[in-house]
Amino acid sequence: MNHSLRSQAPSLAGLVLLAGSFACGSAPSSDSAATSAVPLNPGTPLPGSSSGASSGSASSASADALTRADAVSRAEQWVSAQLAYCQSANGQRDYDPSCSSVCNRTSNAAWDPYRSDCSGLVSWSWDLPAPGRVTGTFAPFVTDISSAIAASDLQPGDAVNSVDHIMLFKEWVTPGQVATFIEEPGCSASTPYAHEFTSGVTLSGSSIYVAWNGMTFTAIRYGGITSAPPPPPVYPYGAMAPDATGNGYWIAGRDGGIFTYGDAGFHGSMGAAHLNAPVVGMAATPDGQGYWLVGSDGGIFAFGNAPFYGSAGAIHLNQPIVGMAAMPDASGYWLVASDGGVFSYGQAAFHGSMGGKTLNAPVVGMAATPDGGGYWLVASDGGIFSFGTAPFHGSMGGKQLNAPVVGMAATPDGGGYWLVASDGGIFSFGTAPFHGSMGGKQLNAPIMGLAPTPDGGGYWMVAGDGGIFTFGDAMFAGSRG
Repeated sequence: MNHSLRSQAPSLAGLVLLAGSFACGSAPSSDSAATSAVPLNPGTPLPGSSSGASSGSASSASADALTRADAVSRAEQWVSAQLAYCQSANGQRDYDPSCSSVCNRTSNAAWDPYRSDCSGLVSWSWDLPAPGRVTGTFAPFVTDISSAIAASDLQPGDAVNSVDHIMLFKEWVTPGQVATFIEEPGCSASTPYAHEFTSGVTLSGSSIYVAWNGMTFTAIRYGGITSAPPPPPVYPYGAMAPDATGNGYWIAGRDGGIFTYGDAGFHGSMGAAHLNAPVVGMAATPDGQGYWLVGSDGGIFAFGNAPFYGSAGAIHLNQPIVGMAAMPDASGYWLVASDGGVFSYGQAAFHGSMGGKTLNAPVVGMAATPDGGGYWLVASDGGIFSFGTAPFHGSMGGKQLNAPVVGMAATPDGGGYWLVASDGGIFSFGTAPFHGSMGGKQLNAPIMGLAPTPDGGGYWMVAGDGGIFTFGDAMFAGSRG
């Protein structure tokens, strides 16, 4: 692909004439008449526009200012609908030779007048008039409504643009290293519809290289988007696991670093390696002589006597991985994604998932039964989903929480489980006894996870700054906090 910038940006007026042509590349011909003639539903005004014609700036007809959350939410509407790629409005002639001759996609009165190509997606997300701008009418080529920014300053709702392609920036996973984007990739792509993906990135000034597609973009910002509070801090630690003796534990950093305390032995780490995605979960072997780490991209890293059974690192995920659980005899493991999808490896059997089902809140963790015949999933609203031999003991779903649930752990006999919230609140169900909590107390960083002692007589909490809080018979062996 040609990533070189034009020596002189064309005029906006000249580029707007290309609004119906090849918007995600160089436009070979003009079809402005076809796109401007898209019939509108007279009873359904388009967001931010009163006609289907393209114009030089966003309409002032929007009732409310566009926020960053609005921009991402609008893009996610297309992702949820898996809106097919077209370089024309719905029902109109499509001039992309890799697409059908006529755009035939999911009908929606608000979307129909827009091209559902890469620049049409960003135009829709930014509430610009239909049918949408083309890549060459966004910064850095034309700067009437958008401007180039430092790539390190990208925030949700910004975009990355090149002469060939443009994508909406959703969020940082690891600031400056890993990010999530939303795009319409093209009719010839393996996913020829709106989707999101997470990728490693490399930054240099306003340039951002995206490993997922091997392209270099310019980071840009829409001038009509309202300022938002700075994103929440990303904490360096996110997982822990107890040693088999109960006299030690490991803390895992998001960079794959491992920190050992008490009897927990050091078996290796990813701390000195470049990761495509941050570590989000950890599980130890029954004898404590090994452990697994899992990244948000589904990559698995095995150390000590922990066998490698496979990973999701090489496949496209609908949503990022948020946790893992291991078979009690170390013969396999499960990974869980935020949409409730479950991936099983080794002897770990698939017992069901929430993937493809509507959730009130994202899944944030899982725990396995002592016999390995089932597992629980927990959502951030405290909802519990049980599969296989995992019994349902109750949940916090539908109840008012002071802070979102971030993890869970099961009792050694499977007769109960604990849920932990980011404020350190503990909710116990079944035979799981309440040993205390940090709820209502001042924390320097939010709680990220929970681990029980081998006999279930206590538990540890780990905070985002590496702080450790012990309850019941859980011993304190040190912390990063």
